[in-house]
Amino acid sequence: MEPFAEAMEIVADVMRHGAASHPDNDWLKRPPEYHIQRAQEHLQLWREGDQLQDHISHAATRLLMALTLREIG
Repeated sequence: MEPFAEAMEIVADVMRHGAASHPDNDWLKRPPEYHIQRAQEHLQLWREGDQLQDHISHAATRLLMALTLREIG
């Protein structure tokens, strides 16, 4: 787990910022496929060199959202 500790903190930070701008937890109302698509969009932007956002962190967060929804759904 130790190598992933910093990555998980980064994902938690993305979630905290998301919760501040979307306080109604609307991510829970979307299907896993939605979050997978958004993760793919972030990865595409990263591949294209976009540096306006940390796209890898956002993609990882979206994939964890999809995994969470799959498990609780």
